[in-house]
Amino acid sequence: MKLNKKSLLVACVLAAMSTSAFAASTTTSTSSTTVTNTDTPTSTSTHVTREQHSTSASSTTWKSEETHRTTSTSTSVGVMTPQKLEERSAMAGYIAADVSDVLNPYRDVPKSLKSGKGMTFKNDEVLEHGVLASMKQGGKWGIIRPDGTVAIEPKYKEIRDVDYKTGNVLAQVDKKTETWVTPKGVEISEEEALKDRIKQEVTQEYASDGFVEFKQKGKYGFKTADDKVVIEPQFRQVLTGFSEDRAFVKNAKGKIVAIDGTGKELFVAPSKEIYGYRNGLAEYRRSVSGFNLGGLVGGFIVGGIVGGALLGGHHYHVGGFVYDGAKRGYIDRNGNIVIDSKKDKVWPMTSYGTVIKDSGKLCFVNRKGEIVIQPGDYDAGEMDKFNGLLVLKDNSSDKWGVFDVSTGKQVVSFKYDSISFAGTDRLVVMKDHVKNLINMSTGKSLYSAQTEATIEPFNSDTVTWVHTGKDAYTIIDNDGHVLFRDTNNIIEDVKSFNHGFSSVKSKGKWGVMNAKGEWVVQPTYEAVNIL
Repeated sequence: MKLNKKSLLVACVLAAMSTSAFAASTTTSTSSTTVTNTDTPTSTSTHVTREQHSTSASSTTWKSEETHRTTSTSTSVGVMTPQKLEERSAMAGYIAADVSDVLNPYRDVPKSLKSGKGMTFKNDEVLEHGVLASMKQGGKWGIIRPDGTVAIEPKYKEIRDVDYKTGNVLAQVDKKTETWVTPKGVEISEEEALKDRIKQEVTQEYASDGFVEFKQKGKYGFKTADDKVVIEPQFRQVLTGFSEDRAFVKNAKGKIVAIDGTGKELFVAPSKEIYGYRNGLAEYRRSVSGFNLGGLVGGFIVGGIVGGALLGGHHYHVGGFVYDGAKRGYIDRNGNIVIDSKKDKVWPMTSYGTVIKDSGKLCFVNRKGEIVIQPGDYDAGEMDKFNGLLVLKDNSSDKWGVFDVSTGKQVVSFKYDSISFAGTDRLVVMKDHVKNLINMSTGKSLYSAQTEATIEPFNSDTVTWVHTGKDAYTIIDNDGHVLFRDTNNIIEDVKSFNHGFSSVKSKGKWGVMNAKGEWVVQPTYEAVNIL
């Protein structure tokens, strides 16, 4: 028997709710054996302990908001023995246990996310270039390598972005000057950075996507990576470089227009704030008093190089789907408006489409602008961009449910106090003050909770932090197994894992830990951000 998405998710949630009574009555935690982690590569005498068996915490509350912290008493996190975990999983997963075919959580992943060796979600390729994190020391920013050594000395006002394909970073020198810097610390021009990028591309559908802008006698034109001029200098400004055989430039008359690879003007842009094409759509924005357009919202553009998630390709954040205040719209490659920026709210575009709210009603539209989820009195929650699932709240009942954005069908009814995505195949539901972490592939509950602890979102990683306010920091994997506990209370703050590494604060300084709770970079910096 085949199990469709609707059947699976309903089974998951029902199974999770079947464990509520069990979770609510469980108050005693068993002891677990720990050992001193003598192989931790630290230069201090601080010791940490690491769990040596697979366990699952049983008394913490899941919370997926990345920036929110829940303050509470320093109640310790209980550990459930493997035997108890197995018993609870059997109870939670009995509905899904007799099916022969469960949902593949990656079945609808965009083709652009697929690599020759399978799925790639974490942009670990940046590590291959010797780039791990930006760090701040003496008020200036630099870059550190995966082994903790310094790649780029801290001398910049800000690290603005990173190209995951090349490892080059965009650094702010002063208020008016930016420069690209290689992983070896060599400053290069924007043109050189683009050439490096082009060399890393495996396929290129349009030859013009490899064109590089250049300036001559105050005018801009384009040439190939080997310096052959293909479009003579004639434009006042280049707003975006070529992508999908389209570039946006300011022509001799001062109008913002789209051109193709021959330099032919195709249409006038709907706004002065325009971004490069991605999968057939270009974002544009209209100015709104009091809102600062540009910056990193939606990925910024510098001379045609698109930064961050856009430049690197696929730095998706599971659950990270929010309206950021930008008055955006979208046009197709012919300049036709697909989504009008005059709508009250338009969320950032995904591979499936996006959310629109207008005249008090919220709906989901596909990339053609066609309505998939009909307008209703909803609020948008998280979106699983891999599976195409969107959490919505029914404002009339104040309850949450889940919709399939490919079909528009509701797959989880409006009856839960909260629903969130903890990873690409993990769902968290709460009802009657009990939360359950659900494996979406099997329907099993992996983790139940009732206390005021916080568990950070997995995002695109396989491990995350559990903590109670600023205490009891613990690392678990996405099966609920405890990998590390901060038994000596040396940790003061943490940031979400990326590439298997996390920024960690101790004694007022920031360093980097791996998934085992080992210091990779000692806490010696004013700030550390994993790239």
